[in-house]
Amino acid sequence: MISMDRLTMSFREISAWITLISVLICFGVYFGSLVTGQVHAPSFATLHLLLVCVGALVVLQVGLHAVAARLTPLAARAVRDEREQLIQMRARGLGYYVLMAGVLALTIPGHMEGSKIDLLNFALLDVVVASLVVSAAQIVMFRRGV
Repeated sequence: MISMDRLTMSFREISAWITLISVLICFGVYFGSLVTGQVHAPSFATLHLLLVCVGALVVLQVGLHAVAARLTPLAARAVRDEREQLIQMRARGLGYYVLMAGVLALTIPGHMEGSKIDLLNFALLDVVVASLVVSAAQIVMFRRGV
């Protein structure tokens, strides 16, 4: 049986879910179109798709955070407590290590016969994966009650 307190979420957890889902959708479209060959890098179509995806990410994040703030106005304006600060610190620490591993792994495509655009796309992928790790870690820690 699920207790009711496990079903309620704090504004910070809602924010982490918003980030996780919006980043997955927006950059899933971008990297999915690169992998499937719908858009060929390097081209202006790739740049335009990237700009549209980043614009969609901004609109989604701002819009969904505004809705969440409207639904929980007191929680949205509340100062982070010690637990929320600890969760944020731990999650960002995990994201940092993932980002550093991704940056170090850039030496692999850097030494292969790829274009500069491919290298930049791998760097962007590293940032996206690190962002997803931070959001997922926050969600897990909020759910576990860390």
